[in-house]
Amino acid sequence: MMRTRLATLIGTLILAFPALGHHSQAEFDDDVFEMEGEIVAAYWRNPHVNFTLKTVDDDGNEQLWEMESSSWNTLARRGMPMNVFTAGDHVRVAVSRSTKRPQHLSVDNVLLDNGMEVVLSGGGGQPRWSENYYGGMGMGATAAAVPVTEPATATGGLFQIWSIAGGRRVPLDRELPLTDSAREAFAAWNPQTEDPLLQCIPPGMPPTMGNPYPMQFTAQDDVIILRLEEFDNVRTIHLAPDNAEHVPSPLGYSVGRWDGGTLVVETTSINYPYFNRVGVAQSAQVETTERFTVTDDGRRLDYELTITDPATLTEPVTWGTYYVSGRGDVVRPYECNVERYVER
Repeated sequence: MMRTRLATLIGTLILAFPALGHHSQAEFDDDVFEMEGEIVAAYWRNPHVNFTLKTVDDDGNEQLWEMESSSWNTLARRGMPMNVFTAGDHVRVAVSRSTKRPQHLSVDNVLLDNGMEVVLSGGGGQPRWSENYYGGMGMGATAAAVPVTEPATATGGLFQIWSIAGGRRVPLDRELPLTDSAREAFAAWNPQTEDPLLQCIPPGMPPTMGNPYPMQFTAQDDVIILRLEEFDNVRTIHLAPDNAEHVPSPLGYSVGRWDGGTLVVETTSINYPYFNRVGVAQSAQVETTERFTVTDDGRRLDYELTITDPATLTEPVTWGTYYVSGRGDVVRPYECNVERYVER
């Protein structure tokens, strides 16, 4: 079946693309090289941490380089102190160059003069120079670690905090059964000027469900509130829907029902312009069906999303992942900000 094949392909390729924030890192090439210079601006924020590096060549010519990495929330979860390096610090960096923006780099590793290394890679990279480091897959030899909470024995069914475990990103940014008009629109998309996430405009349905951060379900009368950390999005799932005509919105109008132990959510009236996070447009005809299923032990939440949009897709596509509970995680404020707060 085409749907099964697509779901398998999506699940496989999702694992191949680490989440370095909110949008694709495809603009950066694979060649990593080192530079040395002075940090002249440091911005610890969501959706990306950003830094400006000043270098001086052998002839005394100065250059400024804009560097970006993963989100602050991602780094904070790995025990990263805010302002671990600031303007005025001399550093060595491991970076890769943008293929689209001059003087723009993706930074993975930073070495400070005191020998401490900062691993900024959102995919949980490894230290490059030092045994003492912050971030990455581990906390290093002397860096302060964040306490790890043992999995809880008691669970609250669906109504608790869930942490992503089975992948990221929804839907896939390639191998989609797109209509001709959708392919033409995608080919003309310019992420630097048109990506709403770079303007701190929260994602709507369905791409908001492709984030790598925790989410929390709570019950309130005849609705279920789904709070998503990324962009501080909040979805309302109606268990007692009315028959009124609903004004379209980025998150749409969601109706939920119980099918045994599975919460089935159908969403219509979506007016968010993009089907995914890399510029595939969607139409006002888009509809989604989600299935949230908690395992008997209450520790795993299986998630399945089916998207139908005849103006964008020649057939529906289905994507799935899973979440886990009991990690002691919290839903942190996201507070997206794309304005610099320091002078260069």
